[in-house]
Amino acid sequence: MEHILITYSIECAEKGHVDPDFTQLVYGNSGKNGDIIKRHIVPGSYIFFNANIEQKRFITAYFEIEKVLVKGQQDSEINALKCDARSDEVVVIGDRNRSKVLTAPLLFDRKLIGKLTTYKADDTYFDGKLASGCSELEAIKDKTLNPKVISEQEKELLISLCRNRG
Repeated sequence: MEHILITYSIECAEKGHVDPDFTQLVYGNSGKNGDIIKRHIVPGSYIFFNANIEQKRFITAYFEIEKVLVKGQQDSEINALKCDARSDEVVVIGDRNRSKVLTAPLLFDRKLIGKLTTYKADDTYFDGKLASGCSELEAIKDKTLNPKVISEQEKELLISLCRNRG
């Protein structure tokens, strides 16, 4: 089974576009990011969410996916949603009992991304980015800008690190 780590913008939520919606456990996307979800996410997959908070990146929540809704296939279910994700091409709904919003977000730093081998963010990568004038935060952002499919082992690592965080 495949899983995804997705970056979202807290600033967009503060301006009124709440997606992901952590109250309703709903997330939507379109275009190439929506296509990644359609190709790789099925019920039982996990999506981890990360965001920039006060000049650091954190994993703030994860959903175990209960449903994947696609425009043109489940339009009535999508239209019944009371959240911003309903305007997207693909919408995922998290399982209420197996998803978690972290009250103590998990720092997503150089050390942690280095453990997620899918990202290929080893010391050589960071040394090169830092030498070119990028900060660690920018280097992580470059690797996480687009949704990334992660392995079952990486999902298990993230779940274990998120335990006792809310």
